Amino acid sequence: MKEKPLLSACDLSIGYTTRKKTQKVISENLNLELVPGELVCLIGPNGAGKSTLIRTLIGMQPSLTGDISLMNRPLEDFTAMEKARVLSVVLTSNTNISHFRAFDVVALGRYPYTGWSGTLSEEDKKIVSFSLDSVGATELSNRFMSELSDGEKQKVMIARGLAQDPSILVLDEPTAFLDLPHKIEVIRILKSLSRHPGRAVLLSIHDLDIAMRTADRIWLFNKKGEFFSGSPEDLILQGVFGSAFAMGGVHFDNEKGTFIIPPEKKGDANLLGNNGVERIWTAHALERAGYCISKDNSSSITIEIGNNSGNTCWKCMNGEPEREFPSIADMIKYINQIHENKDSKKQLPVDLIDQEFDNTIVDEVCLT
Repeated sequence: MKEKPLLSACDLSIGYTTRKKTQKVISENLNLELVPGELVCLIGPNGAGKSTLIRTLIGMQPSLTGDISLMNRPLEDFTAMEKARVLSVVLTSNTNISHFRAFDVVALGRYPYTGWSGTLSEEDKKIVSFSLDSVGATELSNRFMSELSDGEKQKVMIARGLAQDPSILVLDEPTAFLDLPHKIEVIRILKSLSRHPGRAVLLSIHDLDIAMRTADRIWLFNKKGEFFSGSPEDLILQGVFGSAFAMGGVHFDNEKGTFIIPPEKKGDANLLGNNGVERIWTAHALERAGYCISKDNSSSITIEIGNNSGNTCWKCMNGEPEREFPSIADMIKYINQIHENKDSKKQLPVDLIDQEFDNTIVDEVCLT
């Protein structure tokens, strides 16, 4: 049985009215649903309409045409207090709360229930503590916001939104300005929160790779303002990502699910030995350097992953005496030299100067 959407839009057009009272349409004919249990990532190029859609869906900006329903009621029927009890918003804009303690910031999320007095009941305090604990920020409770890192501040702001006990948690670029470990931690928290019965999480994000790996559903705008909705895998199969982010010299790899800068094609290489993680990253390095892995081992260059005294090593065979290298970087440097010599029709290295790396590697090539 299909669950009823927490938030939906029908024939929605978004944009704004200019000073000349004309309408600037950013995207139109949008039909979308946000259902319980989903983490939805909103992505698209800059200026495509992500922030405009979020502001429109939460009632901060009027729609141009169409209908928005919240909990099966027209959005415009909600008072601000009613809406705050079912929908919580975490924006990226900085607010002047540096002199607040983290606990007090999270306690602001109880305002829809405490009223103008802001007096917290024991139940309210439990909810605040629970919200901090849910995002792994209990130890931050008594620290001032000015003392926290960007990642810690973001966790506190998510806890503030969670303290509202919302059915829908909306976040505008919650991973902006965070380093990679904190980005992943924030997304992990949001993924966990979306699994709460009767709750959904919607966030805009620029990190396509993170969205692809974590979102249950992706809402995507392309440069033309066209809107697409589906699982990451469905959108890949439809070829949506490549067209949405098309850029000269960059293309979307449908097999790897990521954008790549195609390297200069230099040739093929045979890859032998070791079917573990070493082989995966050796193949990655070869492809990055411009060498395709030969499927029938017909290349004149062969790389074999081996073992020397318990350490992984890379052996290169190309008709010359076999060379052994202690790292992928050294191996790539050597076969690049082979390629350069071949292209320039010069002789292959005849005088190899060794450098101490625990194993002999090519350090310098003397050309004749």
